[in-house]
Amino acid sequence: MKTIIAVPDFTREAHLKKILPGLLSKLTPSPYPLPTGERAMVRGDIEILIATGLHRPPTKKEIKYNLGNIPENIKISSHNYKNVFYAGKSKMGVPIYLDKKLQGAESVITIGVVEPHLYAGYSGGVKVVAIGFAGEKTINFTHHPRFLDSPGTRICSLKNNLFQDFIQEAGALIPVKYSVNIVNDKNGDILKIFKGPALECFRNAVRYSRGICEKKLSRSIDAVICGIPREKGVNLYQASRIFNYVANTRKPVINKNSIILVKAGLEEGFGKGLGEKRFMKKMLGMKNPGKTISDIKSSGCLAGEHRAYMVAKALTMARLGFISERTPLYKNKGLPFLFFEGLDEAKKYIKANFKKPKIYYLKNAFTTILTKTK
Repeated sequence: MKTIIAVPDFTREAHLKKILPGLLSKLTPSPYPLPTGERAMVRGDIEILIATGLHRPPTKKEIKYNLGNIPENIKISSHNYKNVFYAGKSKMGVPIYLDKKLQGAESVITIGVVEPHLYAGYSGGVKVVAIGFAGEKTINFTHHPRFLDSPGTRICSLKNNLFQDFIQEAGALIPVKYSVNIVNDKNGDILKIFKGPALECFRNAVRYSRGICEKKLSRSIDAVICGIPREKGVNLYQASRIFNYVANTRKPVINKNSIILVKAGLEEGFGKGLGEKRFMKKMLGMKNPGKTISDIKSSGCLAGEHRAYMVAKALTMARLGFISERTPLYKNKGLPFLFFEGLDEAKKYIKANFKKPKIYYLKNAFTTILTKTK
């Protein structure tokens, strides 16, 4: 029997060094002693498969840092979006291509981080396999405006969410026997761990997460300054997601004159994966956000280009920018963003644009979602 442990890529803090030893101790053959009175869940070979989607595979150093000391008899590999098999079509007509390694698995265990997600409503659950292990055709289809513009496909929304519906439908094709879902606090530390059957576990984690992540404000904000975890700010692709986390909520707290700034390291430029390279090409060629939106609506887009589409939508709602020490590398590239080297420079710009600016600081803008009460 072959068991695959599906783990998210390392842009999400799943605390795998803490989670995996306890999980592996319950598997047979086990590299760890089984706790007294507990039965093993599965038997056979074990492989940890990292869900990268269309992003670049992690380096050996990153794997070691994030997974820790994994016993030698357990294989570790990354998803390859080209090495997939056709599993059928969804009710919405999505061609479902999944990692070929899943074909030989009799048991799949998922580990996920449940936090607000721009398309899925909340991440976690079987998203790690339905999207993280998907082929390019599947990801292209689900990241197209026909999905992204659907009213239910938005952050913190699960009801009538076409993207989330697809995740659950595709996930049902995979023999997921057990799930672990982690909810983190704004510092990235574990708040609570949920485990058990996939859908029940995911719903319980979302229910808990809602009370922590969704915050209502009674007034509009002139400027939102967003902190994000280091791993989510390594490139422009990942860091740009935050603009939509602020601008595309059910009732945004911003107006057209507002400013959204993201503090990020941006060490990898635009990013190194296929999706990131597509994003870069679209962003460098973006002269008019409105035209980018209309062009993609009429002609469609590939996964990666969808990120430029979403950034363009946010640009029609507010001014967007980054606070980064690497600002000089980006300032003269013709990008439609503001760039500041430090917080003081950014605040000076905000004060020059508003007489008495209402500024809101988010320590972790991925886990605190602002909406207006009216």
